[in-house]
Amino acid sequence: MTHSRKKQTPKMLAALAAAVGVTASVAVAPTAAADPEGCTQYRDTSALECSVHSPSMDRDFNVVVRPAHTEGNPKVAQFIDGADSTDTNAWVTAGGALDALEGEDATLVFPAMDPWSWVQDWDGVEGAQFETFMSQELPDYLESAFGVPDGGRGNTGVTGLSSGAYGAMNLASKHPDIYSSVYALSGLYDPSMPVQRAVIDGTSTLNSGNDEAPWADERSRAENNPSLNIDNLTMPVIISASTGITNFAGDLGPDPVATVVRGGPFEAGSMVMTSEFQARAALAGRDNIEFKYDIIGSHAWDTWRRAAFDQGNMYTFMDRI
Repeated sequence: MTHSRKKQTPKMLAALAAAVGVTASVAVAPTAAADPEGCTQYRDTSALECSVHSPSMDRDFNVVVRPAHTEGNPKVAQFIDGADSTDTNAWVTAGGALDALEGEDATLVFPAMDPWSWVQDWDGVEGAQFETFMSQELPDYLESAFGVPDGGRGNTGVTGLSSGAYGAMNLASKHPDIYSSVYALSGLYDPSMPVQRAVIDGTSTLNSGNDEAPWADERSRAENNPSLNIDNLTMPVIISASTGITNFAGDLGPDPVATVVRGGPFEAGSMVMTSEFQARAALAGRDNIEFKYDIIGSHAWDTWRRAAFDQGNMYTFMDRI
């Protein structure tokens, strides 16, 4: 079923207001700080591309921010990219989130972080404090630069895909006072399990540039395990995954061979790991966690756009913030 959330967008409402002679101030356009320092308009959109300083890492990160339509709105949605991060969060580029969520009245935040960061505070690695950035520094920034009340703490949803799905779940399980809604796509959620442990440790060591896993010992690994911290996931949670069967009628992306050869097995593995987490959730009695499975879909944006927007899971996530 095609979702119809976008029937009334800010642009449509603004045009209607102009047509009947209503002043421009009633148009549903972003009303937060119009020109924060270090921000420029992101292409031809109502979003801004901002250079956000991280005190814990003493460097700047590129963050696309689409302000809420209503001044003083405390709702925030954080979007976490997959492992192959670039200078712009792929939810904005390949995901088309700005257009799909144009009518949503919340501050949308798209940070671009280091590849294969797993959104972790890495033990003993200077300049790799990504959990601190997401859970502390970004809210501080939104409050000071965009006037978001208390930076959205307690009214923030977090969504992520692939490695970012783990990041979203881990953030919510460690900071339930901040996060009020979660949507995780095609991830893994138990870094103590042998295969999942090998995935995180192997990719971290080989691909992150840090030459090691994020955690120095088993205690730290357990502290960053959503499966072990599942009792903290008291907010509404949606988790989706697909079979790994490629949708050949859909968008195969810039590298169709990789979508089939790599994306298929990756997504099939994610479905198994999601099922493992579902069993853990059932044992814990967590009826606030919904699992959505698709019979077709590779580990690729065609799958994630369909699950998030066409199937409406993203809009449900947004409603629950």
